[in-house]
Amino acid sequence: MRPQFTWRAPRAIVAVGVLVLMLGAGISRTVASASTSTARHRIARRPHRRAPLRLKGWLLHPNVLVGQDVALVGATRPGLSGRSIAVQALDGRRWVQVARTSTDRQGNFVERFWPRRIGRLALRLRASGLTAGRTILSGRVATVYHAVIASWYGPGGMTACGEALAATTMGVANKTLPCGTLVTLHYGNRTVRVPVIDRGPYVPGRSYDLTYATKLALGAGDVSQIWASA
Repeated sequence: MRPQFTWRAPRAIVAVGVLVLMLGAGISRTVASASTSTARHRIARRPHRRAPLRLKGWLLHPNVLVGQDVALVGATRPGLSGRSIAVQALDGRRWVQVARTSTDRQGNFVERFWPRRIGRLALRLRASGLTAGRTILSGRVATVYHAVIASWYGPGGMTACGEALAATTMGVANKTLPCGTLVTLHYGNRTVRVPVIDRGPYVPGRSYDLTYATKLALGAGDVSQIWASA
């Protein structure tokens, strides 16, 4: 009996070991399957967050002569093709459309328009499906000028608008613009915005007399061709 018991005992031990291995493998597979299922369930339940749609534009030419174009570029992010983009300018108290374009396949756009009158032009962008808060225009004012001849005068004395003319006084003299009218002047790469403080010049062919301080701020010569917004 003992040999038989000895022969069957190892087989029983092996059988038990195999059973344990099989049960362990089954348990492992069950745990792995449960873990995978739970992970998939979590992934499936996780909401997919899309980046909010935004539009940003840039004004390329803030200073132009009348007859030249004002150019703007921009893009939607994420990029969307075929999105309608409107360029609007402030006319008194209301915004009017001055140009319209659409984004390309990458969501980019380029647009330009030709202002018909001189002066400062406030601009903004509007796009279909976007609120004003998600639309940004970098450089929102374009100034349209005409070319004029300007000289300089002073300092000393009182101006026709009742102001003492010192060496540091910023302003211009003009024959027709009302006192206090703000005029933007551009020369080279410099720009100043100053009021009308006097009458003149009275030399034919000249539109403005610059105060000494204004001449220095612009870097203009004694008689120069400058750009003026009025």
